[in-house]
Amino acid sequence: MKTFTVSEAKNQLAQLVAEARDGKVIILTDGAQQVWLDPRRPLDLEEDSPELEAELLKAADGPFAPYSAEEMRGVVERIIREEAGAETELAGLVAVK
Repeated sequence: MKTFTVSEAKNQLAQLVAEARDGKVIILTDGAQQVWLDPRRPLDLEEDSPELEAELLKAADGPFAPYSAEEMRGVVERIIREEAGAETELAGLVAVK
């Protein structure tokens, strides 16, 4: 990744665009503002959709381990404790009024 001010880039813009086409990321700065010459192309739903769908399905169907009954009981107990604590706090707020 290379960074140039707009002034620095003016005389070599064609070269920087060629480098971006070759896969390098070029950042142009104008004060605090940045503009990126990024070689990645936007997603084309007509063309990329099957690959994207396959990757999303892989992620959704990927390896995961379901909770055991013991883990689920622990989660349920924690939620019940948290809700009971919230109700106690809420009751204290109502009593103060």
